[in-house]
Amino acid sequence: MSSLAIRDLTKRYDDTAVVNAVSLDVTEGEFVSLLGPSGCGKTTILRMIAGLLEPSSGSILIGGEDVTRLPANRRNIGLVFQSYALFPHLTVFENVAFGLRRQGVKGGDLGTRVTEALARVRLDAHADRFPRQLSGGQQQRVALARSIAPHPSILLFDEPLSNLDAQLREEMQIELKRLQAELELTSLFVTHDQHEAMSLSDRICLLAGGDIQQVGTPEEVYFRPANGFVAGFIGSPNKLSGTMRAGRVEIAEGVALHAAGAGHGEGQPVSVTLRQEDIVLDPDAPDAPLSGRIALRIFEGGAVQYLVKLDSGLELLARVRSRGPQANMAEGTRVGLSVAPEHLYVAPREAA
Repeated sequence: MSSLAIRDLTKRYDDTAVVNAVSLDVTEGEFVSLLGPSGCGKTTILRMIAGLLEPSSGSILIGGEDVTRLPANRRNIGLVFQSYALFPHLTVFENVAFGLRRQGVKGGDLGTRVTEALARVRLDAHADRFPRQLSGGQQQRVALARSIAPHPSILLFDEPLSNLDAQLREEMQIELKRLQAELELTSLFVTHDQHEAMSLSDRICLLAGGDIQQVGTPEEVYFRPANGFVAGFIGSPNKLSGTMRAGRVEIAEGVALHAAGAGHGEGQPVSVTLRQEDIVLDPDAPDAPLSGRIALRIFEGGAVQYLVKLDSGLELLARVRSRGPQANMAEGTRVGLSVAPEHLYVAPREAA
C-alpha cells in the first residue's frame, strides 16, 4: 500500500491544455474519485498516472518515488477498465493468472494468489468457468480480481461500472466498498456519475475544463460547494438567474429569496442554485409569499418530483420522499414554498 501524489500535472495537445497544472494527494488506503463532466480531464489524469500517456509537464509520485518517466509495467499499478477486457478463450482462473504469469509467478504461489483474489470478490467457486458463462457483474469482478492479484501499490478505476445496468451497478458499488475496507488499497476512481462518487469515496476531486474545482469529502462537496460550478453540478439543482435587491435575491418579478451571506452588491446579476430536495412544499399555506400550483407529479420510486409553477410564471422542480407527508399531492394543488437561506447558493453570474 502506497500514497499517490501528483504535482502540477499538465497535458497539452498543441496549444490546448486538457489538464492544467493539477495537484492532488491521495493518502495510503484512501479512496478518491475524480468526478466531472465529459472532457474535464479526469481520464487523461488517470492515464498519465497509469503510464499510458506521457505528461507535458509535472510529476507523479507513488509511495514517494517519482515514477513520471517509468514505463507502465514498472509502476506496480492495478487497472480496472470500463470494458472487462477478459480473454474469452481462458477460464476465470487463467484470466486472473495471466498477469501473474507475466511477472514470473509460478507453481503453488500462483495458485494461492489467484484463489485468494477470486475469494476476495466471491468468485472462487467460478474458477473453471469461461467469461461467456458469467453475468456482466461477475465479469467485472473477475477483472477486479485480476487487478488485485499482483498486490499493486495503488488501484486505478476508469469508469468500471458504466457498462452495467442500474441494479448491477449498485451491487458492484457495495462490492467495491467492501473490498476497499478489507484491502485498504489506495484507490483513484474516475466517474462522471456523482452517485457513484458520493457512495464510494473518502474524498471527491471535482474537475471542469482541466482544472480542479473542489476537493473534499462527499458531505463537504454536497453541502458546502466551493463555487457556482460545483453547486450546479452536484445534486439535482434548479439553476436560476437573479438580481440582488435590498439584500435578497430576486429570481422573478416580485419573487425574492433570502440567501445566507450572499454578500453581493445592489443590482448585481447573480446565478442562483437551488436543489430540489431543499424546497419545502406546504399545501396548508397556499397564500404564502412564495406560492404556486403543482403542474406535474412524477413518481420515481423512493422520491416524488413536482414541477411547481409559481404565480409569477417561473417553474421550479422540487423532490420529496415518496413515503413522506407531501408525496401524494395532486396536479393542480396550490402550495406554498419555502427555502432555508443557507440552502440557496448565490454566485456572480459571470462566475457560474
